[in-house]
Amino acid sequence: MDRRSEHSRREIDYASLFVVALFAIMLIGIMVLSAMAGSLFDSITENRTENMNRRGALSYTASKIMASDEAGALRVDQENGGDVLIIMDPSGERQHQTRIWCEDGYLMESITSEKAGSVASDPVKVAKTSQFQVSIENGIASVTTEDGTRRIYLHAKEVAS
Repeated sequence: MDRRSEHSRREIDYASLFVVALFAIMLIGIMVLSAMAGSLFDSITENRTENMNRRGALSYTASKIMASDEAGALRVDQENGGDVLIIMDPSGERQHQTRIWCEDGYLMESITSEKAGSVASDPVKVAKTSQFQVSIENGIASVTTEDGTRRIYLHAKEVAS
């Protein structure tokens, strides 16, 4: 990097200094690009997860309705100013019911029992949603969340409204 001259003074080798400076600039550039790419990846992942959660509330409820499509298995009640979807036990004994509702920005689900001495499950957060409306009219169940509305034709002859 430096050479000794005839007067015992060091001379700076500018070519070597330029190479070191260029290396430092490239290293800093790579670090900045890596940080920006990491931030972009985090943002994309967060948006994707949020989108999947939003669609999850609508899809989950629709799937539950389709799986429980039999006479008298479905009904909608009003509790605390919101809709509660009640799905009766499909085994035919009607001892358990699944309740689905919206509370504090989440779609909640719990299983309750009509059998004496039986313990009900604690409510479980299913998906994030701020809107949840269900209606069953004329053999069609309509489910609305912030992601949209889905209508499901019910094949059962008797549906509790």
